[in-house]
Amino acid sequence: DDKKSAVMEYMTEKNNSELSDDYSELPPNSFVIPFYLTGGPQNKTPKIIGRICRLVPPIQQILDRHHYPDSVNSLLAEAMVITSCLSTTFKLDGVITLQAKGEGPIKTLFCDVSNDGHIRSYAAYDEQEVEQISKQKAEIPEVMGEGYMAFTIEQNGPNQRYQGIVDLSGKTVADAVTTWFKNSEQVHTEFITKVQKQDGEWIAATLMLQRIADTGGIEDDTGIELADIWSEAKIFAQSVTENELLDPALELETLLYRLFHELGIYIQPKRPIIDKCRCSDEKVETMLRSIHKDELQTLADENGDLVVDCEFCKKIRIFSANLKAH
Repeated sequence: DDKKSAVMEYMTEKNNSELSDDYSELPPNSFVIPFYLTGGPQNKTPKIIGRICRLVPPIQQILDRHHYPDSVNSLLAEAMVITSCLSTTFKLDGVITLQAKGEGPIKTLFCDVSNDGHIRSYAAYDEQEVEQISKQKAEIPEVMGEGYMAFTIEQNGPNQRYQGIVDLSGKTVADAVTTWFKNSEQVHTEFITKVQKQDGEWIAATLMLQRIADTGGIEDDTGIELADIWSEAKIFAQSVTENELLDPALELETLLYRLFHELGIYIQPKRPIIDKCRCSDEKVETMLRSIHKDELQTLADENGDLVVDCEFCKKIRIFSANLKAH
């Protein structure tokens, strides 16, 4: 429908230069870089859109607050870097959310990113069951079992919500996202995602490619030239090494040009990703006031206080029974 079409419109803004401007004010390894490929340096029309993202500070700050086991950290870090990519893939003036629910040791993965690049994330899991997982890089079938992954795009304004759901499939978060694009949006999508713990610090990176169909879908797209460009782009993307993707000292623009300069790469402005929760005293108070006063009494502690612990930033807010903040 029209609403979905507006939400799912891909960002392919042209940039006059082949390399983006210097964003020296941004902390390194904390942004997404959109780009597109035209098929050759002489061409100008986008044939393939892409995103590359490497995150270190935002992921480390979030995981440091939660003290999750490494098997949870690894999966959540992958979810964060992929959601960050998706936040620049659609015309977004709001929030995009990735939420996975499973029946295994890890029950929930949640991450959302606003159009300002503010990221939040948390996981829910069974501590005893997770302790039995020995591998740091656990795979979804082992740690989440059967379940689903939901993608929600909430645009600012009334009635501006789109949601897509896919069964948990494959071994990684990227596998499930790829299946969603294929089945729901009929878009050829390729993810190359790496997560690693280096000297006690988590690093996650992903390279995403999407083929722009001539007439909007896989079945209708019979362009031989486009198919050849897509095939070459995938081969070049798959040549990237884990060390290149995860090397904090290697600038992502340099890596992109190294991989795709033969295919006419145009690099667009960076989108910073910042660890920033959207909770506030006012929002919490509004939520509490929406609860009936009799139910509030059952939620109060032994001192008669209402204690609210934000699942994302772990900030604790204490309100008295008459809803005055301490």
